[in-house]
Amino acid sequence: MITYTDWWQPKTESVYRIGARATFASDGIPGGLLDTLSERDELCRRMLRVRESDRRLLWLWYLRQLPVHEIAQDLQIGRRQCFRRRASAIRRIVELGDPVPVSPVPA
Repeated sequence: MITYTDWWQPKTESVYRIGARATFASDGIPGGLLDTLSERDELCRRMLRVRESDRRLLWLWYLRQLPVHEIAQDLQIGRRQCFRRRASAIRRIVELGDPVPVSPVPA
């Protein structure tokens, strides 16, 4: 999930800084960006097939890196349910990469 973040994207201020070329390719594209596009596209495709509530849970867990009790409070579920839903969502994302057909997203 951490791959899903924009680690390669410069901070706004760095766009205006002069002399910071060492971290950018000569065409203005940060190094490493093009190498990870297919990975990012695939992860994005799989995330779209996960329930909205589970996407939010994963976002709070991995991108915001909130403690479990805060995630549970935000989603109005128990801590144990956070762990179960996270495991289920990750399993779903992995299964979506398998060549065998996957069941549709539950409502």
